[in-house]
Amino acid sequence: MPPFRACWHHPRTVVSAGSFPQVTRPTVVMVIVGEREMATIVVGTDTSAAADLAVDEAGRLARANGAELVVLLVRPDGDLRAVVDPAKAADPERHLTQLMQRFPGVTVKTRIEHGDAAERICEVAGELKAETIVVGNRGTRGSWWKVKDSVPNLVLRHAPCSVYIVDTRRAQ
Repeated sequence: MPPFRACWHHPRTVVSAGSFPQVTRPTVVMVIVGEREMATIVVGTDTSAAADLAVDEAGRLARANGAELVVLLVRPDGDLRAVVDPAKAADPERHLTQLMQRFPGVTVKTRIEHGDAAERICEVAGELKAETIVVGNRGTRGSWWKVKDSVPNLVLRHAPCSVYIVDTRRAQ
């Protein structure tokens, strides 16, 4: 895999909603990174129910911090399975338009990119100088060989900013 080209960095903070047994509901707090408050949040989606949980959490985080929310859909090049996957929205563009209306009072932008999901999420976050990337934890359980190449793990290892991982098990 080629190296990530994003080069703009904030001090890293890793927060995982639902990682501890005593946490029953994620708590959104005002996050201050260095001298500036959170201004841009990038959230990755594949239009699945699990990804929608991550988008909802990113929307709550954006509202609490007065941040702009960028919802990013990355389509793998040449992945014909995505066309017929019943777990994902049949019309991704329409799904993204509906997501924009889900968060009144929050500036929401959507983008569709092509390529490797983890790489494009990190590159877009770097390009936008985002303070936080939000992803779901789908693919983070199982054998080490499966987990090490999951999108959340790759984003966590290569992100140019803080990463917020949302527990999406209830949708899986």
